[in-house]
Amino acid sequence: MGNTVGLHAQMSEVDLAHAILKAKGQPLYYRELIEQVLEVKPVTGKDLGHIIAGIHTELNLDGRFVHIGHGVWGLREWAPDKGTHIESLDDDYDN
Repeated sequence: MGNTVGLHAQMSEVDLAHAILKAKGQPLYYRELIEQVLEVKPVTGKDLGHIIAGIHTELNLDGRFVHIGHGVWGLREWAPDKGTHIESLDDDYDN
């Protein structure tokens, strides 16, 4: 990952994912995000599929994250206000 300032192996996997996305400033495909988490906090004793599934579940349950689609995850704080977004879409169809 290169820049691991502020990222610590003592952080939970989901907190690391949040910090990575925040530092990156853009959404990431979940596999890339999980690989970056595991670079900072290697997990042993379980198979990789089980580890990936566990982290993916944590992303789903944590309200700080939003699934953008096609396996891409971002931060909820980046999402536009839904009310504003819907209004702008409605304006597009009023023609």
